[in-house]
Order: sequence, then structure tokens, then C-alpha cells
Amino acid sequence: MQEAVFVNEYVKYFIATFLSYWNEPKQVRREKRYQKRAGRAAFSSRWFGLLPWALRQLFYKK
Repeated sequence: MQEAVFVNEYVKYFIATFLSYWNEPKQVRREKRYQKRAGRAAFSSRWFGLLPWALRQLFYKK
């Protein structure tokens, strides 16, 4: 019985989240998406940490 209550609450949360997203204007959703992308680190840093930076520093000394 406890699992059914949990699933029911999850479905309510999912529907509420989806509807709040759906009711936002398209421009607001687009702005949120661009801000989220701008805040992320570069792909190489995200996946490989400092290794790409260290290799660049090693091979491209000025």
C-alpha cells in the first residue's frame, strides 16, 4: 500500500512540473535553456576534467 501512495505522489509531482513548463511562454523556456547552456563548462572540461587544459599548457607554451 505504501508503494501506491509513493507512485501517486510522484505522478502528481510530474504532472504539476510538466504543466508549469507547458504553461510558460515559448520565449521564456528558450531563455532558460540558453542560460543553462551558458553556465556550463566546456565539453572537454566537463568530461575529462583538467587533463585537456594540462595537455594544452604542456604543448602550447608561449
